[in-house]
Amino acid sequence: VSFTVVAAMVVIVVVSLFARGLNQGIDFSGGRNYIVKFEQPVSTTELQQVLSQQFPGASTSVITIESSNQVRVSTNYKINDEDANTEAEITGKLFESLKPYLREGMSAEEFSTTDASQGIVSSQKVGPSVADDMRTDAYIAVTIALIAMFLYILLRFRNVAFSLGALAAVAFTAFSIIGFYSLFYGVLPFAMEIDQTFIAAILTVIGYQINDTVVVFDRVRENTALFPKQDFFTTINTSINTTLSRTIMTSASTLLVLLCIFILGGDAIRSFTFAMLFGVIIGTLATIYVACPVAYLTDSRRKAAAK
Repeated sequence: VSFTVVAAMVVIVVVSLFARGLNQGIDFSGGRNYIVKFEQPVSTTELQQVLSQQFPGASTSVITIESSNQVRVSTNYKINDEDANTEAEITGKLFESLKPYLREGMSAEEFSTTDASQGIVSSQKVGPSVADDMRTDAYIAVTIALIAMFLYILLRFRNVAFSLGALAAVAFTAFSIIGFYSLFYGVLPFAMEIDQTFIAAILTVIGYQINDTVVVFDRVRENTALFPKQDFFTTINTSINTTLSRTIMTSASTLLVLLCIFILGGDAIRSFTFAMLFGVIIGTLATIYVACPVAYLTDSRRKAAAK
């Protein structure tokens, strides 16, 4: 049953990745960041709707930075255009879109002066080549983490079945988080960008999930030593049940903290916290419904082949 659910989720994610893709932040797609300060607090949702009309076909996001009257506008509009006038064009579009929210009588020149008390406080450009390097580094980081977890479990338990189970669970957890962001970006009311903080969230969840898996596998190893003649299926099932209360309490405690950060924290970390929230839930379930079944099937086939 668990494998059927997992397979269905994988199919949905794959279809979504091909159909919708990912909402890549400028870290990975290239683009420009503008920190814009206003006289009064502003609504990021309202600003994003206005700016999306000014930058058609581009990924544009607006999040609050430090205070409610200061936002970060990110867009990859014309990022491959080397025309010297592109920067002025984008600044002009920002000014025209945000003019109703700025001080009355403010000029375009004042708006684009980074040392002004209002308007653009700072700007940053990430070129396509830099973005490609960041994206490649992110892939390498996740791959190395998966390989390291596989080797760690193998060295600790001296059983490739446990390593494959742990690797399958971690890979499924990471894949599920990516898939969820593909399915729901533009639907949920906050930026669901794939950027460096998102990769940090995935790596953090991988570490959390492995810890949970190790606790269960440790109990499996203990019970195997105590009851060597017991059926391996029963041993794994008993081990999951005896560690279940610890698993639930640990995950619930972590979720409470993350939920507080998600609700009370700023927009700048909301996407990161949400990835953590979703990852902790999926990671906990993956330990029980992916890692353990894969370990059981692998070990059973190994023993059958040995006979």
